[in-house]
Amino acid sequence: MRLAFLFVGVLTATAIAQSAATTTVEKSERDAAIETLVTKVGAGYVLPDLSERIIRALHTANRNREYDGKGPKEFVDAVNRTLKNASHDKHLTVFYQPMSSGQQGAAAPVEQRERLNFGFGRLERLRGNVGYLEVVNFADLRQQSAETASALLSTLSNFDAIILDLRKNGGGNTPMMAFVATYFFDATPIHLTDIYWRDTNETSQFWTTAFVPGRRSARQPLYILTSGSTFSAAEDFCYSLQNLKRAVIVGEQTGGGAHSGRGLQRLTSSFTAFIPVGRSLSPITKTNWEGTGVTPDIKTSAEASLSVAHLDALEAMVDKETDAQWRQTLGQIIDDLSKTTPQR
Repeated sequence: MRLAFLFVGVLTATAIAQSAATTTVEKSERDAAIETLVTKVGAGYVLPDLSERIIRALHTANRNREYDGKGPKEFVDAVNRTLKNASHDKHLTVFYQPMSSGQQGAAAPVEQRERLNFGFGRLERLRGNVGYLEVVNFADLRQQSAETASALLSTLSNFDAIILDLRKNGGGNTPMMAFVATYFFDATPIHLTDIYWRDTNETSQFWTTAFVPGRRSARQPLYILTSGSTFSAAEDFCYSLQNLKRAVIVGEQTGGGAHSGRGLQRLTSSFTAFIPVGRSLSPITKTNWEGTGVTPDIKTSAEASLSVAHLDALEAMVDKETDAQWRQTLGQIIDDLSKTTPQR
């Protein structure tokens, strides 16, 4: 989800699943959920022309009793099928979230966010002095998350080329995305992306900043790994750096979600919805990747993308290397990796 990363605790999820398996949604609550959803979609959904189609589809399905006699999970699944068929918007989603179980979409406790390392995964030095960092999501930009990001991103400046792994990154917070991107440019601010908000008729701009704590990696070759699960703010990161010609995207076509929201909206005491009210716009292309995804510069499977990017980085490095001994070392590593890396 965009600008509202969703967390559900294990105990909460278990309780919800048990409740969903033993109850049936009454007609009054079904109708209330649908009508509230219709009102909110009509008032704020990011694409006004498409909102009419969504509303008609919901009314038709409800009138045809497609939601009758279902438990909460089945009801949610049926409504989400209607939404996806009418909009093809992967962000537009209804959830079963009883108020008594806590608000889904509330920020995770600081301890939980720390335990998840604020979305940052493995950091590793690959052969040939290539840095690798996994970014699983873009957490809210706060002091603790910024400090964690700065420590890891500063370390990347020690490497001759850098690989960022976004294959499991489902999105998150756009300000954090811009904060991370800043480390790969120099101090001159760069316009990364915009988000137009239909509900306020305003546009938010996101730029790199003239100052970041720690060290930048503005000159090293940069590769970003993608998969079909790379989504939302993670796609914005890829799309922005690709169009700025700062990074080489390696892997699979991404998920295709360029819309944004402000968090979950409650429909009834049992159901919530994530309703996109914003959409990304590139200052370069004047459009986005909604429904299409970001196309990699080097297409390969998600599984093979790391070895393909590693080899490509080494080949770029060896061409510019002036130290004869290190150049020979890189050549040997390239020979070794070429034996096991899929051809591009």
